[in-house]
Amino acid sequence: MFLLIFLLASYNSIASSSSILVDFTSHAIQPTPQAYIIEYSPPVGYPPSGSAVEGTTFHSLINGTISATEYTVSVSAILMDGTRQNVGELAVFSSPDAPTLDSIETTEHEATISYFPPQGQNITYHIEYYPEEHKEYSNAIDTKASLVRLRGLDSGTTFRLRIRSVYQGVFSQELIDSTFVTQGTANYDYSSSAELYSVRTLPPNFNLGLQTTTEMTSYEYSKEVEEEPSITTPLVSVITTTSSPEPSFFTSTKLEQTTTNPITTETIPPSTTTSTEATTTIRITTTTTSFKPKAAPVEVNSGDLGEDHPTENSNALVDLSEMFQEYGHPSEVYLSNENEMLRLDWEAPENANCEAFFVNYTILTLSRPQSFSLATSDEHANIKMFPEHTLDIRVFCMLAGALSKTWWAHRIAHLSKPKALENARVAEVNTDEFYVASIKLMWDWPVYHDFERYKIVISYGIGRADSKEMEVTNKEEFVLLDKLEPSNQYSISVRNASTELSLTSKATQLEQVTAPIISSTVYPGQISSNSININFGDSDPEQGRFDYYLLTFSGNNKNISKKVEMEHEKSFTFTKLIPGKTYQFSVYTVYKGVKSRPVSADITTYPLKVNQLFPVVGKDYVVLYWDIENFADSDCRFRLSYNADNIPTVSVELKGASRHRFSGLKAEVYYTFTITVIMGIGQAAAESESEMITVAIPKGRLQPSIHRQGSRELVVGFDNDLSVFSLLNGSPDNFAIIVSDDTSLNDDNYELKSWFEVKDEDVWGAYRASPSTWNPFDSERVRRAAFTVGTDDCVKRNLDEPYCNGILRAGTDYRVKIRMYTDTKVAMETDWGRIEGAKDSDDEEEDEEDEEDDRRFPCHMYLNGCRRKAANNRLSLIPFFISILITFFLF
Repeated sequence: MFLLIFLLASYNSIASSSSILVDFTSHAIQPTPQAYIIEYSPPVGYPPSGSAVEGTTFHSLINGTISATEYTVSVSAILMDGTRQNVGELAVFSSPDAPTLDSIETTEHEATISYFPPQGQNITYHIEYYPEEHKEYSNAIDTKASLVRLRGLDSGTTFRLRIRSVYQGVFSQELIDSTFVTQGTANYDYSSSAELYSVRTLPPNFNLGLQTTTEMTSYEYSKEVEEEPSITTPLVSVITTTSSPEPSFFTSTKLEQTTTNPITTETIPPSTTTSTEATTTIRITTTTTSFKPKAAPVEVNSGDLGEDHPTENSNALVDLSEMFQEYGHPSEVYLSNENEMLRLDWEAPENANCEAFFVNYTILTLSRPQSFSLATSDEHANIKMFPEHTLDIRVFCMLAGALSKTWWAHRIAHLSKPKALENARVAEVNTDEFYVASIKLMWDWPVYHDFERYKIVISYGIGRADSKEMEVTNKEEFVLLDKLEPSNQYSISVRNASTELSLTSKATQLEQVTAPIISSTVYPGQISSNSININFGDSDPEQGRFDYYLLTFSGNNKNISKKVEMEHEKSFTFTKLIPGKTYQFSVYTVYKGVKSRPVSADITTYPLKVNQLFPVVGKDYVVLYWDIENFADSDCRFRLSYNADNIPTVSVELKGASRHRFSGLKAEVYYTFTITVIMGIGQAAAESESEMITVAIPKGRLQPSIHRQGSRELVVGFDNDLSVFSLLNGSPDNFAIIVSDDTSLNDDNYELKSWFEVKDEDVWGAYRASPSTWNPFDSERVRRAAFTVGTDDCVKRNLDEPYCNGILRAGTDYRVKIRMYTDTKVAMETDWGRIEGAKDSDDEEEDEEDEEDDRRFPCHMYLNGCRRKAANNRLSLIPFFISILITFFLF
């Protein structure tokens, strides 16, 4: 029953406190006409547009107008002969609505005043305040802020506060009239002298960060509660309205008072003297605030509605969930503009059998939502446009004079201006090689954007006359304005607009010059390892205007820019560069500070050649080792190749390597190996000078003999085999005994590790046991050499000798090979040799000795030095030494 009563409410007109005064005294004509016809746009007001006044009247008061709006008024005269003559056209601003008081917070000498602004733009506020009953001390300020702090007030004093809205110099007819009391004890007598008060206007988005409570009578406001004690102040609100009555002409004063406190009010006289008398209505409300905290504020996602759009409030309406249960899911209501009115359209299905339609709409954003209704037989209706408000529109089907539940439509209509796009900016300008310019636009999208209701409209052109327009209906990261003219200034306007109504946000204006063209080419001249000569050609000014050239140089962790005039030399040499580093050179044309696309060239200085190239020669293979100085940490590659007589050249390119093995080489052949350093990528690659070395491949193969001596020593023997250690690659300089417990590591580099570097590792790998100058064949008469591995204590390092013959690990299978280094830096090596024989695990005495050896101290800690192995172990080496002596005497 409540639903039916609510929906069948009668249609009421909207009362407005705004008015305009039309004074056309200066346009009066003679002789006096029969009457004057007053027409105005927008046609909202009373008397309605087209009304007549007597020919002796030169002004008219129009009430019920749209607040804070510019009206265009046309006045024409009806002459005595019945003809009509245009008199003049006036532009008149209607008065704005008054603001709504929110709260007044007081301390001993300050008062913070908060109020809600009315609808409309460019609204200012006139604030007047003075001690109660002492208007002679009045102070007045004008501000655009809705949060104001008054300072320098006397303590314990009651102040009168009056606030009016002002639009284009026109004051609102209503006002806020309230009082507040500062904290503390009154200590000033206003009857003696005047007192000055200072005012500081706070920014619009200032937030007190306080909790509030709301107790409302004739309007809504909240009292802010601070942590420090504050006084509970009765707020007296006086709203004064001046309006023009309907046919009965009288002056009256109506008082509505909610407390018994005596309140003094003032009646503001009419601002015009016409034959129509005025009625002044005063609504007086006394509201006392308390310290009861209000609920936490609800954060509303405003989206396109703007950050100050009020929260929807439909408490006065039937809850939508009840409507859905009773009427089902609603259809859509479509909006459009029609002659300054809001047109509503809907489509009812044929099976609904609607004879008429009942339209109910509620203005949600009023302090007290108001509902209006109308009936129509068409599937559309026109209602008044309510700018900056939100409407709840519901359309019902009527059948046989009653509401039918077969169909209904619903729409929440936001008539406020959409939120303007934030941070609209030009992200990039470019002119391609075909001389077509473009501008890339970006902006920050609202938190929520309804693409069905709103669109982004972009207008752009050279000047205002020749303008193009494009619409963005999908969310995109950027928008590209293409097919533009180079070297021209474009005016760009970006706004958020409704897809249905003529509501648009404030336009964001941008001015941007498109990039100029460039037809130059960049090419290098002479290049070395530390300098580059760069050159570029001219661009034709007739193809596109520009002011000068800009040459940029990127590298060495800094960028260098050089301005080059069009008539200057266009060849430059850059020195003190890093070898093997790639530098980028770019040339731009510049017009009014906007650069063209770059014409670039990546050029690499010549890298340095390898500073060390060492070969290690073995049976049918050569391993090359090298070192390079890459100061710039550039992309580095190596091209290695070898050739020999009657053998084709073999080449390989490596990256991230410092050694390479060539296998399958022929014996007794001289091979020449070459290595070239390459740095840079693609066309910017540069090559160093080549480093070469020639070596002879030996024909012999040799494995050293290896025998155990205890659990921690090895005896290594080998011959001076010239088929392995060929003198063709140089004279012997020293021999290296290379020991490894894992030859698969392949870590026997040209420069070998010492025992000190590997002794603490789990897997030792390859290291050198012999001294760096050890050469057992310093005499031609010596044909065989022996070396015992693991005999030194290696207590500390010797600065003169990096290598040490440290003890071995017991129970570890070691392999040994011999490498000879020549005076020409060529190394020749044998194959890896294995340990011959096996350890006698059945000999208990030897096991005990091995265990003692595992726990033995360094030899220098024993009185007689380290003890040796058992005699049978020593006797096992006698045949080996006898063979050496026989060989010596035979040769």
